[in-house]
Amino acid sequence: MRAAVVVTILVACGSAPPPAPVVQNTPRVRTCSEAAVGLDRATQALREPDAAVLAPLKTKCLDGPWSQAAIDCFATMKVDDLAKCASMLPDRPREAMFQILADREPTQAALAIAKARLDAMKVGVDECDRFIQAVSAVLTCESMPLEARVQLGNETADVWSLPTSRLSPEAHARMATACETSLHTLEKRVADVGCMP
Repeated sequence: MRAAVVVTILVACGSAPPPAPVVQNTPRVRTCSEAAVGLDRATQALREPDAAVLAPLKTKCLDGPWSQAAIDCFATMKVDDLAKCASMLPDRPREAMFQILADREPTQAALAIAKARLDAMKVGVDECDRFIQAVSAVLTCESMPLEARVQLGNETADVWSLPTSRLSPEAHARMATACETSLHTLEKRVADVGCMP
């Protein structure tokens, strides 16, 4: 009897455990609804409290179409990620998104949106990209009146959001010259109020 108990214990302890269940890790695919919620949440401090943006942003995402990388970025974005996520969108969908978020009145929200537009903008002409970066830097200068900074940011974003991928060499050179001249004018203008880009 004693041998039977020992054999039973050995058999019970020696049997192999059942195989672990197979768990497949499928990547989570975020939706336009989640992107709109993330944008709404992260930009609340930039907008008027009663500004309704969820439905229009979801529609723009669906109509865009926005890339999955952009949707993921917006769905998980933090307060300072607007420019980073916006740069993942093509020009037209990005500008449409900014139009929904933008407040053209001279408020801190309008200033933040103008700065995000500029930070996401890449013209592809080195002199113009430097000018846009300088304007973006100037927008943080408290010595310049808020209204003037909002106007400067919006005008710069509106003027320089042009397609430049198929410029002739002559047009490229003219744009470079115009941007270099604009940068020198900006530097003089902001130096007068104690700001340097």
